[in-house]
Amino acid sequence: MNYVDIINKYRIEGVYSLSRYWNEKIHKNVSCWAPFQAMHINKKGKIKPCPFSMQSRYRIHWSPEKSLKECWNDMVYEEMRNECISGSLHNELCEYCIKQCMQNKPPSSLDYDFVGGKKKLDHQYPKEIELELSNTCNYMCDACSPWCSSQWAEKLGLSEDPKFKSIFDDPLLKEAFIEDLRSIIHHVYRINFTGGEPFAQRIVYDILKMIEEEDPKNLNIHFTTNGSVMNGAVKRIIKRKKTRFTVSLDSINPKTYPTIRVNGKLENVMNNIQYMLNNCDERVGASFVLSKKNIKELPEILSWCNEKGIIFSYHILENMGYRDWEKEIKPICIEAEEKEYLTSLKNWLLENRYSIRLPLDYWLYETNMKMYDQYIERLNK
Repeated sequence: MNYVDIINKYRIEGVYSLSRYWNEKIHKNVSCWAPFQAMHINKKGKIKPCPFSMQSRYRIHWSPEKSLKECWNDMVYEEMRNECISGSLHNELCEYCIKQCMQNKPPSSLDYDFVGGKKKLDHQYPKEIELELSNTCNYMCDACSPWCSSQWAEKLGLSEDPKFKSIFDDPLLKEAFIEDLRSIIHHVYRINFTGGEPFAQRIVYDILKMIEEEDPKNLNIHFTTNGSVMNGAVKRIIKRKKTRFTVSLDSINPKTYPTIRVNGKLENVMNNIQYMLNNCDERVGASFVLSKKNIKELPEILSWCNEKGIIFSYHILENMGYRDWEKEIKPICIEAEEKEYLTSLKNWLLENRYSIRLPLDYWLYETNMKMYDQYIERLNK
């Protein structure tokens, strides 16, 4: 099926054309840029073009015997590229975005219009590498799971369960991986550290040391962090050129925040965000997992982001497994509600759109309000 026509409905030229890498003719022919640009590597060494790709029988594993370059040229990537260049999506691997398209909602593939710098159909190396190499985290967020939080693994008695162990806990595998990454780092446009909490993970600091040694002039670095850690090494990386931070925040309300980001202290995080704003050469972002706990904060969150000069983004609450979805997660999941609730919420968000305080920066206005409106579009059922 040709999905690119559906996807193009949500490619708003007014926003995308502000990107120096936007090319209308190319973008509107390719359904998803992930397999041409990106590589997501998890704690088991499994590799996918994006975190939304399904783990079916199509699997790519990094190992000392199969390098990152070899993984990039794997037949799974080639299959996905062939589908995406034809305007379709891979029936098995792209199930998540196919479902969104079939429901007439903006698919997650849109994220990859911006990922990896200059768009080409024949990059010899991955341009965007996202690393999720450990579940080590100092938070136990309300909708998270042992897969992304060592605190949840400990609470549920799963700390020693091999499912949640990282292969990179093995010093030899860690060293081999870092050396493999070293071999291609000068070809990479951006490396994105995610978690767990990256600044609670030894391997992240080891990779940063390698990057400092190699000093790739064109490498961008991005951290998705809970914003709780501000040690000397973090302060040093904040001041590095071409380094960005997105803080997973979820709430700016002192009463709501600790009920979502368990173990977190909002005042500490807000102070650290201000340090980033004062010292970071790039724009700071803030992301919010939207749930019934924080959805009525959304207009105020946008106002705060606009006033601070922060890029707003959001995530949909998903079943991450290993916890009781029906009892623990579904009750706070907006998308699990019936059409009447979603329609009412959609109308409320539209009405309160005009209360959002706007920035003087037109680019930020376009970017943040586009994300707000895109979320409203997702409430269709």
